[in-house]
Amino acid sequence: MIVFLNYQTEKQKWILFLLFFFCIVLLGYLNFLSKGTGSWAFGIYGSIMVCYLLGKMILSFFYKPYTDEPLNLKVSVFIPSYNEQPAAVVKTIQSILNQDYPVHEIFFVDDGSPNQSGYQAALQLKKEWDRTHKKDIFPKLIVHRLEKNSGKRHAQIWGLQQATGDIFFTVDSDGYVYPNALRELLRPFSDPLVMAVTGHINARNRDRNLLTKLLDMRYDNAFRVERAAQSVSGNILVCSGPISCYRKEVVLDNIEHYGNHTFLGDLVQSGDDRCLTNYAILKGKTVYQETAKCDTDVPETLHQFLKQQIRWNKSFFRESVQAFKIGFQKPKILIWVILELSLWILFGFIILVSLVFKVKVVGYVLLLYYFMYLAVSSYARNVYYIWKHPLIFLLAPVYGLIHLGLLFPLRLYALFTIKGNGWGTR
Repeated sequence: MIVFLNYQTEKQKWILFLLFFFCIVLLGYLNFLSKGTGSWAFGIYGSIMVCYLLGKMILSFFYKPYTDEPLNLKVSVFIPSYNEQPAAVVKTIQSILNQDYPVHEIFFVDDGSPNQSGYQAALQLKKEWDRTHKKDIFPKLIVHRLEKNSGKRHAQIWGLQQATGDIFFTVDSDGYVYPNALRELLRPFSDPLVMAVTGHINARNRDRNLLTKLLDMRYDNAFRVERAAQSVSGNILVCSGPISCYRKEVVLDNIEHYGNHTFLGDLVQSGDDRCLTNYAILKGKTVYQETAKCDTDVPETLHQFLKQQIRWNKSFFRESVQAFKIGFQKPKILIWVILELSLWILFGFIILVSLVFKVKVVGYVLLLYYFMYLAVSSYARNVYYIWKHPLIFLLAPVYGLIHLGLLFPLRLYALFTIKGNGWGTR
C-alpha cells in the first residue's frame, strides 16, 4: 500500500501520484525524442536519472514515521554558537525549554565569538531560569564560552564531554524546534538498532525573497524525498545538524576522532553532521522522523548561499570517502553513496559532451531538450511541495537553473579547495 504524508483527502493523494506519474512519462518521452539529435550521452544520462528519480520517489511513497511511545530516555541538548544574534539565541533556547518531553540538560557553548551579544543573551536567560527554578528542577541550563574560536566541533565537544544523557540532541543556534519535536525524535529509538534520528527542516525566513522561497522548496525535497527514501532502507546519509539525536555511545565512542579528525593533513572543523552520521551508520540504522520539525534561517543573499554551499560540498566530498569505506560493511550505504557520486560525475560529463560539443553539431535543439528535461524533472522531484505552496512549486525549474549555472561549478570549486575550514556561515 502506498503511504502519502500530510495530505488530508484522497483526491489530493491521487493528484500527487498522477502528477508524478505524468512527469515520469514526459521525461521518458523527452529522452526518446533526444535520440534524434544523435546524443547518446544525453540519452544514457536521461535514462539513468529517470530510473533513479523513480526509485527514490517510490521509496518515499512507502515511508512511514515511527509511532511507538518514547522510552524513558535522558536527553542532553547541545547548542554551539558563533556570532549569533541575541534574539535568535533566546528563541532557540526557549524552544528547547518548551519541549513537551522532559529535557535533562542544555549546553549552550559560544565558540569564542568576537561579537558576544548572543552569549550575553544566553547568560541573561540562564540567570532568569536559575532564579525562577529550583536547583533540582530540570532541565539544567549550562552556558559557556570558549576563550578562542576553535570551531563548531570543539564547541560541541566541550558539552559532550560533560553530558550525562542517554541521547544527545544537536541543535543550531538560529533554529526554532517545535514543542513536540524531541518526543517525535525519540520514537524511533524504541528500535534498539536505531542509532541516530533526524527531523524535518523548514525555512523560517521563507517569505523574505525569491531565494529563500526556492531554498524552502529544496529543503522540502531533501527531506520528504531523499531522506524519506533513504530512511526506508534504514540508512540516511546525513542527520542534519539543526535537529538530530544520537545514542550517547555513538558519539562518546568516537569523540577522540571527532575532535582530531584530519583530511589531507588538515584538522577538519566543518561537516560535523555527516561525520556523526557516519559513526551512527557503523553501529546501526539512521532514520528520518518526518513528524519532528524545526524552522531555521536559510541564506538570504547569494553571497551567503554560495558560502554555505561551498562548505556543504566540501563536507560532501570529504565524508563521502569515509561513507564509501563504510559501504563495504554496509552494502545499502554503498549503493546510496555510489549513486550520489556517480550521477554527479556523469552529469558533468554529459554537460561537457552534450551541451558544449554536440550543440555545435546539431544546433540548439539538444539545448532545448535539456532545458525541457530540467523543468519536468524539477517538477517531478518537488511534487510533494505542490500542497505546501502551489505558486512556489511552479518556480521549481528556477532552482534547476541555479543548480546548472551555479551549484555545479561551485561543487568543482569546493572539490579543488577542499582543504579549507571554518564555520562558513557568518
